[in-house]
Amino acid sequence: MKIVVNADDFGFDDDTVAATIECFERGAITSATIMPRMPATERAIQYARTHPDLAFGVHLTFSGGLGCGERPVGDPATLPQLVDARGEFRSGGAVMKASILRRLDVAPIAREMDAQIHRLLSSGVRLSHVDSHGHVHKSWAFVQAMRDVLPRYGLRRVRRGQNVWMAKPLRSPTFWTAGLLHPDVGRWFRTTDRFFMPTRPGEAGRLPELLASRAAGVLEVGVHPGYAEKWRDAERTGVQAFTAAIPASRHELTSWAAV
Repeated sequence: MKIVVNADDFGFDDDTVAATIECFERGAITSATIMPRMPATERAIQYARTHPDLAFGVHLTFSGGLGCGERPVGDPATLPQLVDARGEFRSGGAVMKASILRRLDVAPIAREMDAQIHRLLSSGVRLSHVDSHGHVHKSWAFVQAMRDVLPRYGLRRVRRGQNVWMAKPLRSPTFWTAGLLHPDVGRWFRTTDRFFMPTRPGEAGRLPELLASRAAGVLEVGVHPGYAEKWRDAERTGVQAFTAAIPASRHELTSWAAV
């Protein structure tokens, strides 16, 4: 199989930007998705702008709730269903639930999505693909917004929902419904055949186990490199061990730009 390795949260803070750059320079990742409005977004943009040979996407940001200050690019007052009294995005779980139940208006989401993509493109970043903070883009309201907004920019590549697991996520409704709670992103966009992201402690260190698969097609592996937080550091070191093992396997690294 061909394997895309993507670093999420590029721009989240200086720590994650430094770790993501290290992973790029060691050949441990083939792409990264940039958060449009975070403390280190400008540093991520500068790196992307000066490395046009690498693949960069937009990490659409519509969820928060972790005390990290995720905010819209536009006026928070235009997104009353998604932000709290401080103008920060609500938790990913709350946003996902409202979207699944079709309680979110698509039009304001589309306007903010347009603003986030324009923010990066106008800064000189060439975008190859789309995913999102908390994976909310795979739910109904956000898929409808992407169908409206992405064609304006010629963006055709979008992350699919997770369908590869090391351990069954028994508390995940998405797992039990085989993704039927969400639209099929592949109906409208180009995506990979499979997607894996560590969801439990210890899984980052087991990434090389994915190479035992003899499946064909394209697999995306998503990680969140960092140093300061233990789980991010585990994903940083884990993905480096993973990609180092690929040359000895029958698989090959590829980029989102080649999907």
